[in-house]
Amino acid sequence: MGFLTRVIASGIEDGARREAALERHLERVTTRCEALRDNWDQPTKSDKFWLKAKARLAHEDAERAGEHPGRRAPW
Repeated sequence: MGFLTRVIASGIEDGARREAALERHLERVTTRCEALRDNWDQPTKSDKFWLKAKARLAHEDAERAGEHPGRRAPW
């Protein structure tokens, strides 16, 4: 192989290595997506979450913000 051919060949990626890296990436992403889909079925708040004082105060404070002109509650 000539000098110029070796220089050009050294800059070209190996297709097999690139495909292997893509497969590893897709496997990791697929695993994380499956875990996320499983977690979607779970509730986001615990039982009686809104009965706790901290959550109630946050809700009441947000509702109070809507009483002022030019402001509205975040929900």
